[in-house]
Amino acid sequence: MTPALPANGHKQAQHIDARRRHHILVFVSYITSLVMFFYGVRSLNQDSLLLPLILFATGGCFLLNVLLYHLSQQLNRACIIEALLVGTFVLSLVYQGGHNNTALYWVFPFPAILFGLLGVRHALASNALLLLVLGIMLFTPDLILAEYKEAESSRFLASLVIVIIVCWINDHYRERSHAAMEQLQQSKELQANTDPLTGLANRRFLDSSLIPALEQQSDELLPLAVIMCDLDHFKQLNDQYGHDVGDEVLKAVATVFKQNIRQQDIACRFGGEEFLLILPHTNTTDAHLVAEKIRLQLSKERLNAAAPDYQLTASLGVATCNKTTAFYDAVKMADQQLYQAKHQGRNQVCG
Repeated sequence: MTPALPANGHKQAQHIDARRRHHILVFVSYITSLVMFFYGVRSLNQDSLLLPLILFATGGCFLLNVLLYHLSQQLNRACIIEALLVGTFVLSLVYQGGHNNTALYWVFPFPAILFGLLGVRHALASNALLLLVLGIMLFTPDLILAEYKEAESSRFLASLVIVIIVCWINDHYRERSHAAMEQLQQSKELQANTDPLTGLANRRFLDSSLIPALEQQSDELLPLAVIMCDLDHFKQLNDQYGHDVGDEVLKAVATVFKQNIRQQDIACRFGGEEFLLILPHTNTTDAHLVAEKIRLQLSKERLNAAAPDYQLTASLGVATCNKTTAFYDAVKMADQQLYQAKHQGRNQVCG
């Protein structure tokens, strides 16, 4: 069957995105808290202590959140907490008014920060909610301490909507661009790891995808059985009927494999008329039963109308792998069992 490739490109994209969010989180936590402490100290000589309280408390929470992130490495949780702190700070500052009623000026960087921390969908919803609450606060003066002119409030909200839309467009198409590049990369990997004639995995798949998967997900794959299969007297078929008929037979054999193995199993064209079947979580006894089932199926089939009298048979060798480092040893053992089957008369399973 067609190989299920590990999403290497997807994992790399996720790693890059995680690094981006990491840097935004660290920057916002350290730089923004530093700015808040600076203005918090400057505002201590005011009559009201509410503004310095907001600034010191928010700055301290930012630092505590980034400290917990460094200890736990829970990036998603830290970004969500940071976004909640950002929203709380914006609403608190607009409620109080800031120094000389300048709170509205400090709101504009935060929509972009939410997009950076949360991703497009969640950030758009968060910004929309923040915009709604700000609108209610600004046009219901009795709810807040600060006094804003109606014209100032309406212009602020209009400008904030523009900022949010621009941030959404930028991040939306950035994500689409990355998704398109990732899909292209996966398509290239799939082509490079697939035999063009049969649609099965090729030998390159083993090194580029299977071995890394064994190293990373050994518990999900081991014990792993391998079946080496070689078509008997295939050269005679090519000599008698031509390579075009031989190619059609190879494609028909690939179909037989797909029909007789599980979804999680992998059929690989190892070279010429030789195939390797890879069966995760399978012992030798069960692998032998699968190999015998395939042998019988191949011997019963008439695989090409242009060669109706040709009866195809196959010899198969079976081995198992119980360690991630022993895969090629198992392949070598299955190959030896295959030659034993050839030596004993062909059209049989050894192992």
